[in-house]
Amino acid sequence: MLTVLLLPFAVAVIWFVLQISPQGGTTKTTAPPGPQSGEVNLFLRPGLTVSQIGDVVATLPGHTKTSFLAQANSGQIRSSYEPATGKSLEGLLFPDTYFVGTHENDASILRRLVNQFDQTADQIGLSGATTVTPYQTVIVASLVQQEAKLPGDEPLVAAVIYNRLRLHMPLQVDATLCYLKGGCPPVPTATDEKINSPYNTYIIPGLPPTPIASVTQASLQAAMQPANVPYLYYVIGDATGKLAFSTTLTQQEHNVALAKQKGLL
Repeated sequence: MLTVLLLPFAVAVIWFVLQISPQGGTTKTTAPPGPQSGEVNLFLRPGLTVSQIGDVVATLPGHTKTSFLAQANSGQIRSSYEPATGKSLEGLLFPDTYFVGTHENDASILRRLVNQFDQTADQIGLSGATTVTPYQTVIVASLVQQEAKLPGDEPLVAAVIYNRLRLHMPLQVDATLCYLKGGCPPVPTATDEKINSPYNTYIIPGLPPTPIASVTQASLQAAMQPANVPYLYYVIGDATGKLAFSTTLTQQEHNVALAKQKGLL
């Protein structure tokens, strides 16, 4: 009698084990894709300029920065988002990890970086950007990329940029000063703010003529969909890189004073 009573329970246990066990009785895991035989790893972090990407490519066997930049500046390889009169691939080379064949030339590498950017931009609908042109959206995204250190700040920085453009205020983005100087540190100074350059957003109104760095999909999306906030200013708020945003100059000055008290500026 006890055996009969336990039989349904045993059958249920066996059914449950079969349901949760993978076929064949062993668990198989799929390893992430990696370089195949004859390939090398090319890691390009976000926020690099074309020149800095050239530095990374030059670490690959058989490649030099000079030859890569010559190809990048030749105009032979173009992004579909590059203006017809444009001559720069700045901001149009997508940051990612690429596996490069040991016999792959600079043109092939460059074409892959551009194609990856175009595919990503197509997927998120960059061609439909309407606040500014698609190419100008990439420019905004590059400013966001360099200014926002945390993901949550990206749409807020984009909002500040668009709000300032709408009010015809100079953008005063320090990252553009770093770009025209060839990099930071040292941090921009008051003297740098007076440099005569189309990339000096302290003295030249509007957006710089090109992007200033490679951008992620998140930065592109922030530039396409900025936060609906009235902010016009920001400054570093804490050690994590979180920004403190404000609408008035008085609020900004208060936030700047706090940042100095914390040793952040």
